[in-house]
Amino acid sequence: MKKNQCKIGALAMILIAEFGFAQNRDSLATKEQSIKEVVVVAFGKQKKEEITGSVQSLKTKDIANLQNGNILQGIGGKVAGVQVVSSGQPGSQPIIRMRGIGSINASSDPLIVLDGIPYNGNLNSIPGSDIESISFLEDASSNALYGSRGANGVIIVNTKRGKSKGLHIEADIRTGVNFRSIEDYSVYTSPQDYYTAYYNRARIGEIAKLTQPGAVPSGASPHEVGITALTSLRYNAYNVPFSQLIGQDGTFNKNAQLVYQDNWKKLLFKPGLRREGNVGISANNDQVKSYTSLNYLDDKGYLISSGFERFGIRSNLDYTITSKLKLISSLSYTYSQQDFGETGGFSNPFQFARNIAPFYPVFLRNDNYQVVYDGNGNPLYDYGDSTGPNGAGRSYAVYENPVANLQQDKFRTTSNLTNINLGLNYEIIKGLDFTYNFGAYLENQKNLQYGNTVGGTSSSVGGTINMGSLFKHTLNHQQLLTYQKKLGKHNFNLLIGHELNKIKSEGFSGSKQQLVLPNSLSFDNAVKITDLSGNGYEYAVEGYFSRLLYNYDGKYFFNANIRRDGSSVFSPDSRWGTFYGLGAAWNVAKEDFLKDNTVINSLRLKASYGQQGNDNILLNDGTRDYFAYQDMYGINNFGNDKPVLSLKKQGNKDLKWETSKNLNAGFELSILKNRINLNADYFERKVSDMIYTLPLPPSNAGSYIKYGNIGDMINRGVQANISAEILRSDQFQWNVYANATHYKNKITKLPAEQRNTGLVSGLFILTEGGDRYTYYLKEFAGIDPSNGDALWYRTAINPTTQKEERTITRNYKDATDYNTGKSAIPKVYGGFGTDFTYKGFNLAVNFSYQLGGYGYDDIYRSLFHSDSYASNYSTDLSKTWTPENPNAELPRVDLTSTNQNGNSTLYLIKSDYISLQDVTLSYQLPDGFAQQAGLSGLKIYVTGNNLYLWSKRKGYDPRASLTGVSDPYKYSLLSSVSLGFKLTF
Repeated sequence: MKKNQCKIGALAMILIAEFGFAQNRDSLATKEQSIKEVVVVAFGKQKKEEITGSVQSLKTKDIANLQNGNILQGIGGKVAGVQVVSSGQPGSQPIIRMRGIGSINASSDPLIVLDGIPYNGNLNSIPGSDIESISFLEDASSNALYGSRGANGVIIVNTKRGKSKGLHIEADIRTGVNFRSIEDYSVYTSPQDYYTAYYNRARIGEIAKLTQPGAVPSGASPHEVGITALTSLRYNAYNVPFSQLIGQDGTFNKNAQLVYQDNWKKLLFKPGLRREGNVGISANNDQVKSYTSLNYLDDKGYLISSGFERFGIRSNLDYTITSKLKLISSLSYTYSQQDFGETGGFSNPFQFARNIAPFYPVFLRNDNYQVVYDGNGNPLYDYGDSTGPNGAGRSYAVYENPVANLQQDKFRTTSNLTNINLGLNYEIIKGLDFTYNFGAYLENQKNLQYGNTVGGTSSSVGGTINMGSLFKHTLNHQQLLTYQKKLGKHNFNLLIGHELNKIKSEGFSGSKQQLVLPNSLSFDNAVKITDLSGNGYEYAVEGYFSRLLYNYDGKYFFNANIRRDGSSVFSPDSRWGTFYGLGAAWNVAKEDFLKDNTVINSLRLKASYGQQGNDNILLNDGTRDYFAYQDMYGINNFGNDKPVLSLKKQGNKDLKWETSKNLNAGFELSILKNRINLNADYFERKVSDMIYTLPLPPSNAGSYIKYGNIGDMINRGVQANISAEILRSDQFQWNVYANATHYKNKITKLPAEQRNTGLVSGLFILTEGGDRYTYYLKEFAGIDPSNGDALWYRTAINPTTQKEERTITRNYKDATDYNTGKSAIPKVYGGFGTDFTYKGFNLAVNFSYQLGGYGYDDIYRSLFHSDSYASNYSTDLSKTWTPENPNAELPRVDLTSTNQNGNSTLYLIKSDYISLQDVTLSYQLPDGFAQQAGLSGLKIYVTGNNLYLWSKRKGYDPRASLTGVSDPYKYSLLSSVSLGFKLTF
């Protein structure tokens, strides 16, 4: 948006706000509600005014209309400090980051707590309709009670429970459609454009080659070289031979007629149906309060044969046995089936559809280019294996056809999840309570991969079937003793507790080939065993903790908590760690000097500090290391069934906790009859003893790894939430809100061996003073206008002067990798939105955004390949060097110069975006109409999620990657639009 437009918009908002503020409306009820609001925190609840740290909450109304198999996929832009990176695969688990980067090699994932018990499952098992609130604990005073597991923040999910007396039934039914969120990169879609481009790649390459001294021509002329290259493609989609497709002047033959063309994208990507139904029943009296729900979701992806299906049941019970004894239970069972579309290699449908040249057919054709059918009238598929028309075969992705594979193959995970939480609360004496909580999470998962016998790489071995099973259970025990006491204006709350959490997992997988029956998914249907493996692990963490809450006269608040944790990840000598949190808050608005103030309705100052640990160490494959201090070996068949042991990871008994020290300071302000609310925080997060791979002697030769505590890091930043009621009346309300987070990540210590050189990690370099995601690349120096060669910078010692000199080279291998100083971490991210209500109508709109970071568009780079594989090109090929365009902005692309598009700063791109996250328009029918239909309420709504993206380049989606690097294999984000009905009885 232009600056003038911004100024006009801001002025209009101010004028509207002034008009709204001028209305004389009583806001006492709103003020009281704000003060008494209760927020879920660690091991209990607190009034909002009592919280000394940073806790944000989403209520039922904030998440009710989100259409995601996993509810966390939809919270982008809604919570300050929280970043969400999602996949389009229905039901997938998003990546969540709270207040920056928690570690280099250990996990940065927050802890999820469900109904008071740490939860090790995927939240795709819980529908949004079952969720009462989600709290985000971001600082140490809020989450240190979770010890080692709360270092990266805590997300507390509370499901609904029975409340008001009587029987209440709510049904929410919606149906809609899923479709691709953004258009893919712009590539050639017509055979004519591709043939012309391929011809020119060969012609231009020949011209550039002949500029070199002593070059030998590859053909009679550059034109003939181009025609010869065309002939090598073998598939000719036109009715004239390759030799006549393109003339000497480079123009395409006007008389050539297209005889066939299949559209891969239209066959792979189609709108998918989305159906969801949820019923919640609450039955309550003085003694028993219950909430029971049934839910069903059928969430088809826009990629054919992908989707997520879920059926679940829940029963939450609060039972007052006596005036002193209460029983609380939460029982749930979920069955789910997830069909995947993301695979690696050439068969990945997203990579394939983008890169396959547009003249390659989906369906098998005879020598006359007519589709070939089987005996049942079904079309056969072309796998590029020289069975095409006139024996044609592909040079790209031979034996692959994702349109066929996705319909004939299976890649599926089936899960049965049971979650049980039981709690018993006994009041020993007035103010002194004892609570015992028990949680059990049971997961039985089955994985299936089936490769068909008809075509593709699996058919060459007679079909394949891979099956795996996983059984995992988590047991959690909590014993809590709480004492509350009020002495005059002094209020005390003391908690003492113990927690034991144990996880055990056992897995098994096997692979077989040579299927007997072509469509049977039974493991016994295959003959040849190719792999058989099994593994398991056990993990335990035990903690002793205590918390003191104190406030004086509702003005001055203080809390202190401490926890001692022991983790089975570390050796007995370094197993235990001590973590703590301290916090203080001042309710300034209750002081005499502000008591009668008519502008400031509420003002709180707060500060907290604490320390936490992290034992969630990740191996190179992304799985967790549960045996950090122990050597890990692989057992292989050396031949003739003789086992051989190979060291995969060397244990380190000196390895200890990563430690995170957190500082938070901020204020909360409400003014003008609570119409404007502002919360702002400054935070620091110092991480020390970070765990990373240690440098090993050359004799290791990469055969094993070893982890150690190698360095320190800090995140510093600010975050703010602001909301305003523009208009408030009986029939019309208009609210606006926004949040923003800015932070800087800085590595403050590295091992002595890497202190001067830095530590290279993929496309990034870690240096003292730099951040975790600073790009380390060859620096693009422009183009040689005489032949289109890409140029790069090189720094080397001048043998004459013995000084470093920066020169330009056309040899990619000689170019120097530089610390670019550009980072994938954005300068600011957050969200904003608005909410209108008029009589029974409501319109809610929410956006998310990110500004100031850089991405690396590896997909875009790959579309300028200089090789003879017949894969597609970006339409920006028109911006590359040709003899007719010597001053082009992009280097020459030919068929042999493979380093022309090597990794370099040329492909860095701003990762700024604004995303329209969700829009909901609803109408609450009048009570009289609903009652005539036998209902107590009826709402009709239309809701849409993930609807539009404004970004730098078509196809590039900065939301899809935490590092900013585009992934050619990832399931691109999906959008959903649904019509729904909410009925209450």
